[in-house]
Amino acid sequence: MKMFIWIITIIWGLQDALGESILTSKVFVIPIGPELFGVTEDSSQGTDFSYQASLLNSPDLPPWIHYTYSGKHHQGFLYGVAPKNQGNFTLQIVGLSKKTYNTNYKVLDMNVQQNENSTKYEVYLKIDNLRIDDAFNKTTVETLLDLFRKELWLEAKDVCITYLASAVEEGARLPLDPNEPEGVVLKLGSSAPFSEVLMKLEEEVKPLKKKFPCPKDYKRTSKEVLFRKAHFYLDWCSFKLISENQSQHQESARRGSSMNVIGRQTPEHAEWRWARPKKSDIPTRSYFKEILTTVFIPTLLLFILALLLSTTFCLHHEKAVDPESDKYFNELFNLFKRNRDQSLNVMSDKRESTPMEGVGNNGVQMVQYAASERGTLRSLSAQPSSPSDSLLRSPRTSTERGNPYVRPNPPPYTGPTSLGTLRVDF
Repeated sequence: MKMFIWIITIIWGLQDALGESILTSKVFVIPIGPELFGVTEDSSQGTDFSYQASLLNSPDLPPWIHYTYSGKHHQGFLYGVAPKNQGNFTLQIVGLSKKTYNTNYKVLDMNVQQNENSTKYEVYLKIDNLRIDDAFNKTTVETLLDLFRKELWLEAKDVCITYLASAVEEGARLPLDPNEPEGVVLKLGSSAPFSEVLMKLEEEVKPLKKKFPCPKDYKRTSKEVLFRKAHFYLDWCSFKLISENQSQHQESARRGSSMNVIGRQTPEHAEWRWARPKKSDIPTRSYFKEILTTVFIPTLLLFILALLLSTTFCLHHEKAVDPESDKYFNELFNLFKRNRDQSLNVMSDKRESTPMEGVGNNGVQMVQYAASERGTLRSLSAQPSSPSDSLLRSPRTSTERGNPYVRPNPPPYTGPTSLGTLRVDF
């Protein structure tokens, strides 16, 4: 028994000494759990740990190495693709126990080996019913690779996954249902050329690329049944074949491929310093296109339209004159003028036939005060029969009765008797 424990200890020591071996241009996956730190008391302790990985003596990981935690496996995973000409490097992993707050520390020596079979040809896929942690399952990965080896890409015996990322990292949206997978984007690469089956499949899905967003149930391809049997639901709008001249590693870094290599520092990067830009170096925007679009083009169109209308009127000037229409137009105004003159004549005749007593030329009736004892207002046009008459004639005539504007005469005013015989009548 002691001999067995000693052998296991030697194996663990050799594994620690050798470290992890990875290949360039091929996805590697490193699980991180309590076993990595030698904690094997209870498998349920994986839920009580949190992990943080970085380069040795560095605050973060390189841009082509990613870390994620899987609640399904209760483990953390390091995955990525090592660039070409990458040398060996060292990672440090810190594990924190949430129960005891004990900190465990682990150093991993990463041995990078150059891949002899360069992946010149790649197939770009997007699988909608997988999560990123499902791609860490060896059974799922082997099922997908066997599907290509046996059905679609028979010549690709060395097919492998050369790129792996979540669909959200590639710009897709998270599903509304939290239980629905967000999707996985991956590339399958090989040194063998594309088979005729893959070429026909790409031609078959080309019409779907015009649809955005891509309808999931819009069209079924001829090879849909093969993927459905293997429980893979592909987004056929994203299906694409990438040859050697189009192949580019789509990792997190936006710099060149040489900047992804750990430990390499280019002279350009070493000598770079920030410098304040000069005002003369700041680009200026030209508004010539905007002015041409908003002013000159509408003016030119207006000028062309006016020229066409003027030409049309000049060529068809004789047809534009219509004597019958002019006569009819003038008769309309003559008709209105004739009706107006007739109405004015009728009104003037009525005024002459019914003259009003005491009304002047301007239509105003003039009155005066009577000087008699019981005199009233009387019209100047109605003269008394004799100067001694103190009262006017009948206050209203037959013509005045029909005039609604003649008001009745007011009653005579009688003053008090205590003032003597002095009395004033209005």
